[in-house]
Amino acid sequence: KTKYVEEMARVLAPGGVLAVATWCQRDGDDFSEKDRARLQYLYDEWSHPHFISYEEYARIMQRTGVLENVQADDWTDVTLPSWRHSNWVGVFDPWPVVFSGPLVWYRVIREIVMIERMHRAFSDGLMKYGMIKAVKPVSSKSLSSSSTAQSSSTSP
Repeated sequence: KTKYVEEMARVLAPGGVLAVATWCQRDGDDFSEKDRARLQYLYDEWSHPHFISYEEYARIMQRTGVLENVQADDWTDVTLPSWRHSNWVGVFDPWPVVFSGPLVWYRVIREIVMIERMHRAFSDGLMKYGMIKAVKPVSSKSLSSSSTAQSSSTSP
């Protein structure tokens, strides 16, 4: 995750805003065996890399030395209803699945179980939906570089 954030910060234009919205585990490392097993199920079922907390994303952004005004917020409460809504969409309009055959039925049932397990993980605090943002400041060095580039591109 550190290299991921560092690369985004590297390619971000001066004055640009980096915004990351992502599924995160709760902060800390005090996970029970049951919590670890639940997280492993989420990793395995949807082939996720390991989650970190949104607070850790903010710490990584701060450690880049390139990003400023780092802000992190928990958006779990406003996104929580979307998990069960995803399942209800299939209840209200089941025909695409019904006419697709047994292989699709199997996949859909697995997805229903997975979506419900994600909902529960978010609902009980194991998972969080994090929104993290930061700004790459416009430095005097980047201003002089862009001025030089502009003047050389306009000269005959």
